[in-house]
Amino acid sequence: MKKVVGSLLLILTWPFKFLKKSKIDNFVGGLIFGAIFSLVVNIITVQVQELVNKQRILEAIENEIVNNTIIAKGVIEENTKSIDKKEAYNPFYTLRYYSKDLWTQSSEPLQYVAQLSQESQIAISGYYTYTISEHNRMTDSLEKLTSPHLIYCNDIDLNKGLANKGECDTWNHILLNSERSTAIVVGRYPIN
Repeated sequence: MKKVVGSLLLILTWPFKFLKKSKIDNFVGGLIFGAIFSLVVNIITVQVQELVNKQRILEAIENEIVNNTIIAKGVIEENTKSIDKKEAYNPFYTLRYYSKDLWTQSSEPLQYVAQLSQESQIAISGYYTYTISEHNRMTDSLEKLTSPHLIYCNDIDLNKGLANKGECDTWNHILLNSERSTAIVVGRYPIN
């Protein structure tokens, strides 16, 4: 600890000793010292700000991935229960989409992910580029496929005979099982 403090004091007092021994005018020497000191402080401030920004972005990426993982695990659990209990179609059921807002709204995440290990880069890039994008695309397709078949599958329409209960149950099973299948993939955290 004494060596660190001694070295720090030596670094801080060196410019003063240098100015005292030099034949530079005090005013000019003060200007030179002030300019050099300002430059050093500016460089240190920029480096600290860059480190804080990097940490903030990487934590935001981690939070988004964890949030997607929690949503996926919830979908798996809910859909498994519904399938096992053979629950009827819920007309208010909405398919879940997973967030990739942080990844697509700015280039900062890519800039900082590029500084990580190669395995982490591949895992994060693949997660956002393929896993989340493909799941959201498959969710769109699933909704377009099942909506026409499930449109008359609420209790009122079933009682009026507008829809066949067996067909409604089949399409509901397809909907829940397909969403659960993609949630299993999203639920795998991309980084060990």
